[in-house]
Amino acid sequence: MDTPRRLVFCLRPLLLAAGAFAVACSSARLYYLDTELPRQEGDPRLVVGPGPWPTVPAVLAIMDSVPEDLVLPTLKALMDLPGAADSCGADGHPLPNASEYCVGVYRTPEDWRVTWPIRKLEDAHSSCVPPFGGVEDADFGRGLPVFGYAHNHPCGLFASSRDLGNFPAAKAPSGAWVFVSYGTTPSGEVAYDSRGEVIPAWAWLATGHRDAPRFYKWKHSGEVFRWSEDKRQWYFQAVCKPQSSNSLVTKRALPPKCSPELMDWY
Repeated sequence: MDTPRRLVFCLRPLLLAAGAFAVACSSARLYYLDTELPRQEGDPRLVVGPGPWPTVPAVLAIMDSVPEDLVLPTLKALMDLPGAADSCGADGHPLPNASEYCVGVYRTPEDWRVTWPIRKLEDAHSSCVPPFGGVEDADFGRGLPVFGYAHNHPCGLFASSRDLGNFPAAKAPSGAWVFVSYGTTPSGEVAYDSRGEVIPAWAWLATGHRDAPRFYKWKHSGEVFRWSEDKRQWYFQAVCKPQSSNSLVTKRALPPKCSPELMDWY
């Protein structure tokens, strides 16, 4: 065996080990805790989400709406995170590992991306933290337009009343932070399509079971759609409005009121 080939042969185990170590290190992080992340103006609600999430490849597309080639892989990837699906016991209560994860969908000057999943340190089984404060992209920094948020439900439930109101937040001229129904930057710069129209924002939900997932999306106005994997398109389901308890003792959130009524919300 000549010297160069012998050297490669001898180094091969070390190269393989180094490669395995690099892969292990790059895949060690699965999500961020909300306590790890910065906030806009120190406001605990305005979490800034890091991006992009390496698990979901960016989509190189110039489109007037969020590409499905980004959304569907995102929803499927959310279901694969620890405790994200099938994490309730026979009594319907969440198991200790049950967890919701939130991601933001955003656009750079070159492509469409999603943030890393964000998990709450406490009460992760019942809620997660959308990046209402915008995005900190590894390549393009902050100030990118956000087009909505996706999250999962570990016990297979449909959207909650609170979920229906999670849309991009922007700072109004008055200085107040407001939720809007279109893609926007945290500073309030609106994203327009090729016709000069605002690009609608969406919310997406991954729920059901790992072997039988249900994917939903809805607009700010309440129109809910469900994804059909067989027909590869979204189908209108209902118009859903949030409800809340009128009790003076508790403000417990109620399931949304949908017309027509959704029979598979649980």
